[in-house]
Amino acid sequence: MKRFHLLPGLVFALFIPCLQAQEQKAPFDMSQAKSSELGLPSPMDKLLGLDAALGGKSVAWAGIYKEIARNADLSSLKDETNICLALGVRIADGIVAVKAQDANALNDCATDIEALAKKLKMSDTQLERAKKTRALANKGQWTLVFWEMGCLQVDIVHSLNEQGNEKRRTLIIASGWLQGVHYAMHVINSRYTPALSNLLREPMLVKAMMAEMKSLPAATRANARVVKLDAALTELYGIVNIPLDGSISKEKVAQANKLAQELAEEFVL
Repeated sequence: MKRFHLLPGLVFALFIPCLQAQEQKAPFDMSQAKSSELGLPSPMDKLLGLDAALGGKSVAWAGIYKEIARNADLSSLKDETNICLALGVRIADGIVAVKAQDANALNDCATDIEALAKKLKMSDTQLERAKKTRALANKGQWTLVFWEMGCLQVDIVHSLNEQGNEKRRTLIIASGWLQGVHYAMHVINSRYTPALSNLLREPMLVKAMMAEMKSLPAATRANARVVKLDAALTELYGIVNIPLDGSISKEKVAQANKLAQELAEEFVL
């Protein structure tokens, strides 16, 4: 087999431009840094974290889903703000249904997500992934289901941004996070250890959501459910704002779990 060698001069010639590029690179200007927009937080990281932390004591996610998830009352959800809050909750439910690999649960979630998104004037084309997600779940192709579910979330947020309705996006993100962390709190509350409670630590995310909520239009902030969500985020921030190696007391976990349960159940009605 022939081997090819670069001549020393050629190696030097290739190396010089790299050095020059490094020397010419402008220093990082902190004043130009910008925060990226919040994306839809997925509860999957917490679900996987709990599985890993509990080791052999696996979580029966299908059973947890049945305890927590509620179908949306589509006939009563007419106000745009309330529709957004319900949509966030059902998106989080959908992720848990994927983790549980429960096709019937995911079908229910996808149906609600599609119906709620249509109430927000999203087109059938924009919601094509909801149909694909259901079809893949019914075939048991869960890796593809997880991919399509994530893409569906992105499509929904992009669609809302394109329509100039960023306020909807904030509500969906906040209510989706609330329901997602509710699943984790539910498990941690029933199998409490200080180490497990540390999985709930995420003060920066909650602080960012609180800031976005404050930028909502006055009419939206006056909505009774938004008022409750805003207050809940403030209360939850005080609970999850712990040191990197800190823990949350069992009483605080139970308090947070009850708060998340009450709001998430109200949001889908």
